[in-house]
Amino acid sequence: MHLLKKINIARDDSITFGNFVDKVAEMYGDNTCFILDRPVEYSFISGTEPSYSQWKEFTDRMSHVLEDDLGVKKGDRVIVDMSNRMEIWFTCVAVMKIGAVVVPLNFMLTAREIAYIAEDAGARLMITDRPVFEFNVKEQSAIPAIERWALMENSEGLEGEFADLKELLERAPATYPPQDKDPDELVGIFYTSGTTGFPKGAMMTSRSLLTAQRRTAAVVPTGPNDIGLMALPLAHLFGFGLGIIALSAGLTGMFMSSFEPRKILKTIEDVGATIFVGVPAMYTMMLEEGLEEYDLSSVRIWGSSADAMPDELVREFRKAGRLKIGPFNLPSIVLDAYGMVELSSLACLKIQVPGISFPPKCVGFPMPPIHARILDESGNKVKTGEVGELAMKGPCVMKGYWAKPEETEAQMSGGWFRTGDMARKDHLGRIYFVDRKKDVVKSGGYSVFSVEVEQEILEHPAVVDVAVVGIPHPTKKEAPVAVVVLEKGETITEEELHAWCRENIARYKSPRKVKIVAASEMPRTHTLKILKRELRDRYADLFAEDAGA
Repeated sequence: MHLLKKINIARDDSITFGNFVDKVAEMYGDNTCFILDRPVEYSFISGTEPSYSQWKEFTDRMSHVLEDDLGVKKGDRVIVDMSNRMEIWFTCVAVMKIGAVVVPLNFMLTAREIAYIAEDAGARLMITDRPVFEFNVKEQSAIPAIERWALMENSEGLEGEFADLKELLERAPATYPPQDKDPDELVGIFYTSGTTGFPKGAMMTSRSLLTAQRRTAAVVPTGPNDIGLMALPLAHLFGFGLGIIALSAGLTGMFMSSFEPRKILKTIEDVGATIFVGVPAMYTMMLEEGLEEYDLSSVRIWGSSADAMPDELVREFRKAGRLKIGPFNLPSIVLDAYGMVELSSLACLKIQVPGISFPPKCVGFPMPPIHARILDESGNKVKTGEVGELAMKGPCVMKGYWAKPEETEAQMSGGWFRTGDMARKDHLGRIYFVDRKKDVVKSGGYSVFSVEVEQEILEHPAVVDVAVVGIPHPTKKEAPVAVVVLEKGETITEEELHAWCRENIARYKSPRKVKIVAASEMPRTHTLKILKRELRDRYADLFAEDAGA
């Protein structure tokens, strides 16, 4: 019966954000939706285990508040920027339900960054909470584009005028009817992390956000007794997309508002979580914390996305979990998704189960009905097995970049989105991630793929994390440099690690130099991706002496 419900959700193409929460609440009703690490406190929904029906009521009340009290109209852009709390997800859906366009922002953005996005999106209303306002925004004049402010808590003591959402929610009507919407209507603008410059707004529709996620929920082997644990920012498309998958699958999700490796591992052990989903950097930190100190055997499925998952991490976590089939205890499943903001976070998927394995660096198959091509610099398809730029076409692809028609045309000619990722495709149609196009190091006439070198360096037992970047070089144009984080307690020197690289990695791609840094010195985005641009800037003069010589 549960599988049939998931299949029905996946096959129902009438589902949009005008009726999504209504449909899942109708199916899963009083089941616990998310277990929270911090209780919600409203007169109509409270505690740490609200049901699907209760979150539907929250969404419906918020829809009324947006329309009746805040004057939001169809097509208005609304910024949602709160500390990482479950209200974010359902507030975003409420904005979409009434026909407005939600602009979710990560709670760590500074006032300057928020001001840029608010102006770029043409947003006039910002929904926030006290922590974000007090620590990031500080004063309303810092975001001049915003004309109206709404606060989840009471605004007493804050300067400026705010609509107090808790009070408005508690007196709003409890139901808001499902809405018939065009699935290709703009519902959200999700901004990129800005790792290569100013962030761009990826325009999303119900079709682009819901199609792959609903189908993933149907094919992943989950049941009503599973408990899925995540600690991702809900304003990011990965976290937002996981919310769609969890609701579509009727899962009980355990949401933790912040990621702390020790706390996550202890929670998995204490509650018997059967699913954990995170980004590779989270897995690296948990591995460094020490998997052997915790009982993780309850985990059947480890999920990852947003970055390349190193093979070493796959091996270690598969061994830590268990997949019980009758009397047999087998290694757990690893579900690895490839995606990015412009692809609604999920475009390719591989499910590693006992007896079925994927070659190294394979990111799986495109999720039907998504199609993939590998293109050369001129936009022509390359031969099977050759490396080129990955382009994708299908319902997951964004409509384009908000207010940037030239950039949209440059990356979406003919409806094919050029991802900026170098990849290859084998004769079975499997996609292999090679490197970010901008991260390929051009050294002495060779193309050095940074991800490949990083995988090799991670084989050294002293290394827990690494980023390989190209640094300007006087004779080779660029030279690969490895920036490394060591395992706790390791004392290997930069010279010793550099010598190991020279012995174990082909000379043309071996790092010219190795820099060892503390984990806190590795620059990261809000989703814990390493900011290679900052590393290139940091070490830009590393070979200056060589130039002088």
